[in-house]
Amino acid sequence: MANFKVHCISAAVAGGVVGTFLLKEHLLEPYGVITGFFLTTLGGLLPDVDADNSTLLATFLTIVAVILSFLVMFSQSQHRTAVELILLWLGCYLFCKWVVFALITHLTTHRGIFHSLPAALLASLATVMLLYHLFGWSNRSSWLGGGFLGLGYLLHLLLDEFASLNPFGITGIRHSLGSALKLRSQDLLPTLVVYLAIAGIFPFLPEGIGVWRDFLRIGAWSTMGLG
Repeated sequence: MANFKVHCISAAVAGGVVGTFLLKEHLLEPYGVITGFFLTTLGGLLPDVDADNSTLLATFLTIVAVILSFLVMFSQSQHRTAVELILLWLGCYLFCKWVVFALITHLTTHRGIFHSLPAALLASLATVMLLYHLFGWSNRSSWLGGGFLGLGYLLHLLLDEFASLNPFGITGIRHSLGSALKLRSQDLLPTLVVYLAIAGIFPFLPEGIGVWRDFLRIGAWSTMGLG
């Protein structure tokens, strides 16, 4: 399988290239490119969130917890006092760091359900939902943000499968082939939870048909941007 460095660089490059293309086509503002770059990089590392033996990954997830905490705090800045905002930031950080990430690490096995196509879909849809409901992004921006994260996630899975082919080695195809681009894990319960979560998240998604229809209309592309 590809290592942390390969996944991070590949996702970052993909996010930068796609974001630059969208900027050139007037689909994104410069700050939208930066946001897309971050989301693609994050998506490229999410499948390894259950790899608790990676110091680099743990450091990155800490940074993610800090950024998410600030975003949550900013979303409430008009309705809270300074003390409440500080406590909100701290509570969100501790929840992400010591509850969410810890549960993921202890309740999952590496190359399990997180290395799967349904997990990639769930991560993308959850991103759309959070950007729309929690951070107040527009329909179009929320779906685009979920698309960026899904791009990084899918790229991670493809790179792992490519590495399993061992194209530059002499030992032949590795036994891990097929363990990334799959529709279920060996454990039934995590698989069931992911599929139920996908079904349950749909009622909370913003309208998307019109958004993707607009992508096909070049005249509407110029109106796109995050925010």
